[in-house]
Order: sequence, then C-alpha cells, then structure tokens
Amino acid sequence: MPLTAFQSETLRLLAARRSPESFLAGGTVLNAGADSPRYSKDLDIFHDIEASVAASAAADAAVLQQAGYAVQWLLRQPMFQRAEVIWNGNRLLIEWVFDSAFRFFPVERDELTGWKLNLYDAATNKLLALMGRGEPRDYLDVLFFHQRHLSLGALCWASAGKDPGVNPFMILQECQRTTHFRPEQFRELQLAAPLDLQSWKQTWIEGSREAKSLLQRLPPEEIGCLYLDARGKPVTPDPASEQFATLRRHFGSVRGAWPVIRQ
Repeated sequence: MPLTAFQSETLRLLAARRSPESFLAGGTVLNAGADSPRYSKDLDIFHDIEASVAASAAADAAVLQQAGYAVQWLLRQPMFQRAEVIWNGNRLLIEWVFDSAFRFFPVERDELTGWKLNLYDAATNKLLALMGRGEPRDYLDVLFFHQRHLSLGALCWASAGKDPGVNPFMILQECQRTTHFRPEQFRELQLAAPLDLQSWKQTWIEGSREAKSLLQRLPPEEIGCLYLDARGKPVTPDPASEQFATLRRHFGSVRGAWPVIRQ
C-alpha cells in the first residue's frame, strides 16, 4: 500500500533490526504498490520464535526512542505486543507478533524494510484473516490482490494448505458470509482515493463465482498448493488446458522454499 513519509522513515530506522526471524508482514507487504486503495494504520512485525517477540519489541522501541520517538505501550504479552509510536505529531501503531514458520516461500531481503514476508504468503494470511474476522480492510486487500496478482479461487486453494482445519470451499463460504459491509465502515479506513463500493462488490461477486467453479474442477489431492508457471510465478490454473499438467505444484513447508526452475 502507499506509505506515508512517517511510515517509510520508521521502517528505515528499524530495517537494520530485521532478519529472517523478525520481518515485516501484514497489509504493508501485501499492497506495497502506489496504486493500492488504502494506507495502513499499523506495521506488523512477525517472528518465528515465541521468545523473540518481547526482546524484538523492546529493542525496536529503544531504537525509536533514541531517534526521538515517544513510545506508548498498549499491550505487552509474550506472543503479541502493541505500541503507538509518536513523532512530530505523527502517530503509528506497531505490532510484534508470533506466527507459524510454515509458509510457501522464504522471507525476502528488502531495501526499505530489511526483511519482509513474501507477497503470496502475505496474501494467504490475509485471506484467512478475512475468513475469521471479516473486516473491510481485509476485504479490500484480498480484492486488490485478486485484481493484480492471483485470483480469489487460486488463493482459496493455496490458503487451505496453511490451516489443516479448513478446506478451500469452507474458506470461500466463510468469506462470503463475512463480507457484508455498510458504507460507513469504510470511512474508518485511510483510503488513498474514494471507493466505488458497487464496483468492488461486483468484482467480489464475479470473483466468488469464478472461484467456486475453479475449486470444483481442481484435483482434491492437490489442495493447499500454489500452481507455478515455468518462471516459478504463482498463476491461476485452468484444469482444462494442456498447460495444466506442466504447472509446478508448490506446497508450503517450515520456513518455505524457493522452487527449482528447470530450463
């Protein structure tokens, strides 16, 4: 999503403290493009090791305080910490979170943030969040991803690989149940531009219909995978096409893995 100058500066200050065990995740990763429909109100920093959450939060807070920020702690628990940081009238929430190390791809180096979660892992996490809590921000993020990167159906299929308690049809059904919003709910978001809610809803309806059709046609034994093309890029598969058999089935693993590209 588009970043404010304050958000960018905060990320730069903390970049040296990021690592493959402490990395930027959440909506900031998912919609980093300037054409994203909304700004984020917080930064999410994920950790693979529970014990590192509190230590990371304390060390990051020290860096910010040394740079002149005020840090106000809102929640301090072993696996989740939240603070509001303030500088020169600007305010920003930062959350330090423990999350599973099971993902599709390894975390990536990033010039601005230091290390960040892969885009497609951020998207599958976001879809599971939409399924569980049904917030307008999740709805916009998933639809933006559907329009720019990977269809809702392919995302439902892959997301089931991250939660053994669900299947792609359940994910789609629950998301359909939770995505009924009133216009005033979107006013609470920091939008980059006014939204045409009817157009977004039509995109959701069409995407859901296409997703249901796709899920019915994919092989059940492949539930939970991303389908990769010859370049290793996730794509929406077409089971009826001749190319379907050539797509690489890429499943999640602990800390993720890059696919081997065969020439």
